[in-house]
Amino acid sequence: MLEEIKALARLNALGSQAKGTKEFNATLPLLLKVLGKKGAGEYWLKLGNTTIETKSQKELIVGQKYWAQMSRSSVGAIVLSRLTPQPQMVETLQNSPLKFAFGDLEKLLGEKDSKDFLVAYKDFLLDKFVNAATRYEFLVVGNLLLSLQKNVLSLVIGDSSGDSFLQTRRGKSKKQSLEFYAIYPHLGALRGRVYRGEDGINAEIYVAYEGVKKVLESRLDLLKGFGGVSVYVVEALEPLFVFEESLLDIRG
Repeated sequence: MLEEIKALARLNALGSQAKGTKEFNATLPLLLKVLGKKGAGEYWLKLGNTTIETKSQKELIVGQKYWAQMSRSSVGAIVLSRLTPQPQMVETLQNSPLKFAFGDLEKLLGEKDSKDFLVAYKDFLLDKFVNAATRYEFLVVGNLLLSLQKNVLSLVIGDSSGDSFLQTRRGKSKKQSLEFYAIYPHLGALRGRVYRGEDGINAEIYVAYEGVKKVLESRLDLLKGFGGVSVYVVEALEPLFVFEESLLDIRG
C-alpha cells in the first residue's frame, strides 16, 4: 500500500504546481457557491472573494458548492458550464479534527504492513469516537469508522496547497491494485485505480473535466514512479463511501 499512497501524493503535488501555471488557469475547474436565486434561471454566485450574477439552464441549489468550467462569451459575459455538485461530505470534513500529511502516512505505512496499519487506525478512531468532545467530532470520527467498516479507508490530508480528501480500498481484480477517490484543491474530484503491472506501478485516472485531463497528460513527467498512466473523462465520479448525516446506523 505504501507505494500506491506515494503515487496518489504525486497527483496532489502535480495539481498544486499546475495551479500556479498561467496557461492552465483557465482550464482547471473553479469552485463556486450558490448564494441565492434572483429569478427564473438567474443566480448570485460566490467565486473566490467575488460575487457574480449569472444564468443557468440547470436548476441550482442555494447554498450548494459546485465545480464548474468558466469561459467568456463573444460579448464578454461569464459562461459557466459542466456544473458538478461538490459532495456534501467535503463540508463536513472542512474542519476535521483528524488530518494527516502524506509524509505522516508514508512513515506510518513504512513501519507497519497495511493490515497492521488499518487495525491501529481503527483502534485510534474508536478511542477518539468514545471520547468525542463535540457533536461535530462525533459525526466526523463516526463516519471515518463507518467507512472502515465498509472496507474503505477515508483520510483528510492537509498540506501547504490546501486540504485534500482521499478514499482507498483494495481492488476487486486479481491483480494487486488500489481503487481510489480523491478531491484535490486544484483538480477537483478524481477516481481510478493504482495497480502493479509488469512495468511497475500503473494508474487509470477518471476525471470530470477535459481541462484536468489535459493538465495531467501534459505533466506526466512529474508523475515519476509510474510505469504508465491513462486518463479518461467521465460524466460522474462517485465516492467509494458517502458520509452519513446521522450515525444511527452504526453497528458495533
